[in-house]
Amino acid sequence: MNDLEETAEERKLYERISDRILSSSYLQALRGRLTGEKKLAVLVDGPNFLRKTNDKQIKLEDIDNKILDFGKATIKKVVLNEFASQKLIKAITNSGYEPIVSVHDIHISLAIEAMNVIQKEKQIDMVILASRHARVNPILIKLKEKGIETAVVGFEPGFSVALKKSADYTLLIE
Repeated sequence: MNDLEETAEERKLYERISDRILSSSYLQALRGRLTGEKKLAVLVDGPNFLRKTNDKQIKLEDIDNKILDFGKATIKKVVLNEFASQKLIKAITNSGYEPIVSVHDIHISLAIEAMNVIQKEKQIDMVILASRHARVNPILIKLKEKGIETAVVGFEPGFSVALKKSADYTLLIE
């Protein structure tokens, strides 16, 4: 074998190995960190957020469009109450979100989900809460205490001033 044949074989082997290494989830996460792409968790207060206002139906797509500049949403959940219809649950699932039906207070379930996300998923850089209600404010404060960047998504009328001031970023759906 001459030097050119060895170089071609070595190059093919190198390409195979590098493709395998670069496709691993660990390195994809590392690449995301090096490029500045943040991993996001999106938690939605379903009864407070998914509603019709000013003749416009607020949709999960509206949230997705607002958070594009922040990074990649790796966790997307909607907390609903026990009165959620099967049609709504199916629509949430079809939108790429995980529906969570709570028989307890929605805001307590939302707080539990937020803490679970940051405890179990060590790679989350930012938690985005979609709610207009001030009862979500303690969740934002606790996330910030733990060093997690926060954003809140809401719409008028009724978007809590406390939420706007507590979050690192405020995103308004118009």
